[in-house]
Formats: sequence, C-alpha cells, structure tokens
Amino acid sequence: MEPGQRKEMILEKAKKLFAAQGYYQTQISDIIREAGVARGTIYQYFKNKEDVFISLLEKYYGKWEKDAYLAGDLDLATISPREYLFHRIRRTLSFFADDQDVCRIYLRMGLGLPGELEAIIRRFEKKIEDIIVNDLRLGVRNGHIPEDLDVTLTANLMGGALLRIAYLYFATDENADLDLDLLARKISAILGPGIFLPSAK
Repeated sequence: MEPGQRKEMILEKAKKLFAAQGYYQTQISDIIREAGVARGTIYQYFKNKEDVFISLLEKYYGKWEKDAYLAGDLDLATISPREYLFHRIRRTLSFFADDQDVCRIYLRMGLGLPGELEAIIRRFEKKIEDIIVNDLRLGVRNGHIPEDLDVTLTANLMGGALLRIAYLYFATDENADLDLDLLARKISAILGPGIFLPSAK
C-alpha cells in the first residue's frame, strides 16, 4: 500500500471509531487495531490521537468547503432566487447525508472537545455563516431581499436550522430512504417567505 493510501485508510478507520465511540472513548490502540497496522506505522503519519482527529476534521472541512459552492451547471444569471436557495440547502444536506460518520463527528461532538478541536468545529460553523451572509447580501444587492434584513441574525438562524436538521435526519440510521430534494424543497418553502421580497420568484 502506498503511504498516501495507508494514511487515508487509517483516517477512514479512525473516522468510524470516533463516530461510534466518541473522541474520549477512542484510544490510539483502537485505531491501530482497526487499521491493522503496527504502532510504529501510525506514528509515521500522526503524532497522537489528537493529531489523527484534527487531520480527519481538516480533511472533511476541506471537502465541505468545496461542496458548499454551487455546481458549475447552474446559470447564476438566470436562476431564480428561490431556486438558488434550494440548491444551497440541497448541497449542504447532501454533504451530511453522504457520510453519516462525518455527520456524527461534526454534529454530536462539537461541544466539550479540547480547545483546538472545538476551534475547528467552530471554524466550520463560521464558514457556513459567512457563505449564507454573502448569499443574503447578494440577494439584497439584486433587489430580492429587503435592505433592512439583519443578515447576520438570519444567517445564524438558517445555519443553525440546517445543522439541526442534518443532525436530526443524518446522524442516525433511521432515515436511509429520505428524499433530499423533497426535504430541501420543504426547508426552502419555510425559509423563503421570511427572506425574499414578494417580487422575488
């Protein structure tokens, strides 16, 4: 196995353990056993358990950041504001739905982690807020959203709601057959009237 592949395999095994047991209950010996590697091998890639966890969070933080941007096939010149909202919501939900282990790690373990680990979780949440704030400001500039809308408050309400929905639907195995398009449409229908001017279609 190539070194890069081995590191990814270790992270994948660690992800499963952290998601199932939590950060504190997972020991470096558990990761070594699950990965089927020697103790010295794991230390070629990671300093300790915290380093494994940070590497895992950073990996998926980077993936989410890429996934958060709209697909290239959307025409921003012609898409309606409400469809834009739907696609943003759909992509955020998809990120969590595609990997329940990541969903559990981000949404169940964010509080109470050691300082640097919790800071990474908070940075993830801040990025969500920033993207929503930028989208709302774009809507204001284009005349789709009222100028007096408190974009920071609204972004936090929307981001908090999306993270809560992700936790509710994707942190367990109970919603395997969930229709993400339908869920995103329902959320858009609830949020849209509180954001958009009546003229925004």
